[in-house]
Amino acid sequence: MILKGEPGIGKTSSALALAYDLKWDVVEMNASDHRNAESIKKVAGIGSMTQTFTLDGEFLSSHSGRRKLIILDEADNLFGREDYGGAKAIVDTIRESSQPILLIANDYYELTRRASALKRLATSVTFRRLDPSAIVVVLRSIAENENVTVSLDTLGKIASNAGGDLRAAINDLQMIVEGRSHLDAEDTDVLGERNQEKELSRALGAMFGAKTVREAQDATLNLDKMPDELEKWIEESIPSEMKDPEDLARAFDALSRSNIYLRRARALQHYGMWSYARTMMTAGVALSRKSGRRPHVSEYRFPSFLIVMSRAKGTRASRKSISSKLAPYFHTSSRMFDESILPYLSKLLTKDRELMVKLGCETELDDGDISNLLHVDSDSSIVKAIRAEIIAIKGEDEVMRKKTPRRKSGRSLAEF
Repeated sequence: MILKGEPGIGKTSSALALAYDLKWDVVEMNASDHRNAESIKKVAGIGSMTQTFTLDGEFLSSHSGRRKLIILDEADNLFGREDYGGAKAIVDTIRESSQPILLIANDYYELTRRASALKRLATSVTFRRLDPSAIVVVLRSIAENENVTVSLDTLGKIASNAGGDLRAAINDLQMIVEGRSHLDAEDTDVLGERNQEKELSRALGAMFGAKTVREAQDATLNLDKMPDELEKWIEESIPSEMKDPEDLARAFDALSRSNIYLRRARALQHYGMWSYARTMMTAGVALSRKSGRRPHVSEYRFPSFLIVMSRAKGTRASRKSISSKLAPYFHTSSRMFDESILPYLSKLLTKDRELMVKLGCETELDDGDISNLLHVDSDSSIVKAIRAEIIAIKGEDEVMRKKTPRRKSGRSLAEF
């Protein structure tokens, strides 16, 4: 099984809790380990076979000892040079395993892009960012166990500030509670907004106004931004900050050199080049101003490139979800389904509600899939009505389907 979702929302904790509840031993590998083919076969591979072993290395027969849960954490960060062959070793281990295996990934797309067989071999479970009210429950429990008095208002501020990241919320609570037994709402003022757009605006303003290389570099040092993302913010801001054509040319030339370093860093896995990239995108850009006064810039816009990429990624993910569920149903490949069937099927379903309900009953389409097929919002009345019809038709069959292995439908479009 693959547990996927953003950092700090409980994927690894859930895996360890599962092992604890079932009294299973754990073999865990994470990004700090060398996870090449040899290491994975030695640690996870051996542990996943019929024979299992204790944490001390003593081998036990599976029917005389407990099962072993194999956890491969940060599996999507597996593909550096030191991890060469790791993806294939994971796939081989899963195919041969007699023990349960959990892969934990922040970026499911990157993981399955490098090891596409995992889509067939492993079920994926999505972990979503937590609602602030759920975070408050956990923080309240921690405060009570630590004998710290904290108002719900204060816990609510910490939870809201964390943006759905439970780990960040716990770290913030620990930071402000250190050495105290009581917290008030004012104590949360020390926490910065996790949405750093205000801080980012100040940093960009300081960078563009810098007079020396050191000033320009230092202006962005404390930002929680990867160099690639910071580069996009600077790129979007240059036309607002530079009005002279020659200044603009020099600034974009410096930024292009920064981009060369970023690409080489990724291609060679040599991230020391990030420092050169940062120097060019900050000092190189800022010191490109040679003429005229600096214009007043009240705010810096979110990079349009990231907006476009985010929308495209969401669209691709939606099409991918639909294709993975309907391509087998139509007895074709995902690529053929995307190119030759999906455009026409989507048009057809907007006019044929009975067919939409039929597909919903015989496949695993969720509300998001239905809304994308019909080109409506996922919380629209049409989607809710179709979901209600599907549930009414399935009835007790849905319960039976969960208890017995699901067979792939053999029905084709011709039967409609």
